[in-house]
Amino acid sequence: MLLNGQNLYYLIVLFLIGSIPTGYLLTKYSGLGDIRKVGSGNIGATNVLRHSGKKLGLLTLLLDFIKGFLPFFLLFKLTEPAARDFTSNSEIQSYLFYSAPILGHIFSPWLKFKGGKGVATTFGVFFFLFIVLLGKDVHGSNTYYFLIFFLMMLVWLATVFFTRYVALGSVYSLCVPTIISLFYWPNFFIFFLFLTLLIAYKHKDNFERIRNNKEHKISF
Repeated sequence: MLLNGQNLYYLIVLFLIGSIPTGYLLTKYSGLGDIRKVGSGNIGATNVLRHSGKKLGLLTLLLDFIKGFLPFFLLFKLTEPAARDFTSNSEIQSYLFYSAPILGHIFSPWLKFKGGKGVATTFGVFFFLFIVLLGKDVHGSNTYYFLIFFLMMLVWLATVFFTRYVALGSVYSLCVPTIISLFYWPNFFIFFLFLTLLIAYKHKDNFERIRNNKEHKISF
């Protein structure tokens, strides 16, 4: 697999967009200090929610989601088909591009490659894949893929509601497209599996605290 100049440019831009540390910037410039020094030390929406309030927490969640969705959506809508053929050459190239903003978020160069856990940005990428891109491949209808995304969100909501653990909801929800892709979309099974395992690994400290009954439960 070789990346031409244009695709390499897209790849770098996608990574850099994902690397914007929204939670860190929002709390810092709201006068609330360094979010990395409180709670779990994570820059993601859950830690921001707990220590900086609901408004900043929800804004962090929204912006991290947008980092995964909007770049692909704009590329899809505003460029010619030949200019967005970065997924047509090989499966590995597809994995790279759709992983780029997620990896940028997790390994942000602006924070010494120690970013967030990537869940909201992953959801943004998946929303684009299921609702915008793949849905148009099924006789002009996106119902089937919408249901996959809906089921993923339902698993997240149900798990968080009944357990109060965001970490469990995040990882369990990502198992939905991973399992479904194994049977119905095998070309992307490795992609989903990689992201699920990566995000599960990023939550290893949360799982350890859950096992020891020390993990903070989210309140509604």
